[in-house]
Amino acid sequence: MSVTESTDVLIIGGGCAGLSLGVALQQLDNPPKTLIIEPRDRYENDRTWSFWAPQQHGLSHLVSKRWSSSLYGKSGHSNERLNHPTTPYQTIEALAFYKWATACVEASEAVDLALDEAMLSIENVQDQWVIETSKRRLVASSVVDTRPPSAKQTATATLYQCFIGDYITTPDVLDDSALELMSDMSNDQHGFLFSYLLPLSPHHALVEVTRFATSALDWSVLQADMTALKARRGWSQATIHRSERSRLPMGMAPSLSTDPTFVFAGTPGGALRAASGYGFWRIQRWAQSCAKALVSKGHPIPHPTEPLLQKWMDQLFLLVLTHEPQRAATLFHALYTEVKPDRLIRFLSDESDLLDKLAVIAALPPAPFLRTLKKLWFGK
Repeated sequence: MSVTESTDVLIIGGGCAGLSLGVALQQLDNPPKTLIIEPRDRYENDRTWSFWAPQQHGLSHLVSKRWSSSLYGKSGHSNERLNHPTTPYQTIEALAFYKWATACVEASEAVDLALDEAMLSIENVQDQWVIETSKRRLVASSVVDTRPPSAKQTATATLYQCFIGDYITTPDVLDDSALELMSDMSNDQHGFLFSYLLPLSPHHALVEVTRFATSALDWSVLQADMTALKARRGWSQATIHRSERSRLPMGMAPSLSTDPTFVFAGTPGGALRAASGYGFWRIQRWAQSCAKALVSKGHPIPHPTEPLLQKWMDQLFLLVLTHEPQRAATLFHALYTEVKPDRLIRFLSDESDLLDKLAVIAALPPAPFLRTLKKLWFGK
């Protein structure tokens, strides 16, 4: 490492946030010289990203499936239907995104991607960032750090959204006109549980079981939930093509930097919506803004701070789920049943106005929230 290389911008991590920023930069005129370093030596189809959006948007070509209806319901009850034809629920498979993003970066003269390269150390020396990687020594004017959050940061989460999912093929004919957004909602000693089903075709689906819990659950708990779900649905012998799993920190405090030339992005930077765990579209919006800031201001910008009312609502909701987890199924059922679909989707997608927020508040039973506020204010 005797030769020191230089770049204007170093992006640590070539996952969703890092690649999204790289793509946004290469789409601009005269972007700064940028290097993305990623410890993986290749990309795999390791996850899916889902969100609500209009039929046509900037990433429409990557969408593998859209649904104009969602199903929801409590355990032991029939599912109910939520129709949202103007804003369908959509999913993008990771490998499709990775291939597109890396192709965009490869076509750029200013943005480079280095796989199989890990960041070892970083320090600020005379207003420059000096970085040691597994392959070289670098000097950068600005740094965007998208690495996963540390255990210390994750411990600040109010709840954990823990899930495992299997991509299956089954001889049974699936209704692929609607996804199961939150079905089989129930609660037990491990926390709030629900099923999530994306029917990608009449015989192919992503099946997930998800729990909201106060701790990062052992995977054996989720695997038992998955076994029980498949048994109920008659899918015990279904072919599994691949699996995915994650523990998403909900309500986690974002990492902040006091140096404008260094920002955190992705999950540690606050990309995930506190009360839902959705983050893909929030990352895309941040990437566009951050790229423009790098060109116009000469330094990156972090994820925007949450609007105060939305932040307060999300955090209070998570606290209610923490203090009274047995109410979770009733609360989610009320949201889907009492709030007009367009209003609810805008709220979940960070596009709500005051009337949308008031409609969400009005739909929820006040007693659990008043009891939680009482505990916060009076400690009782």
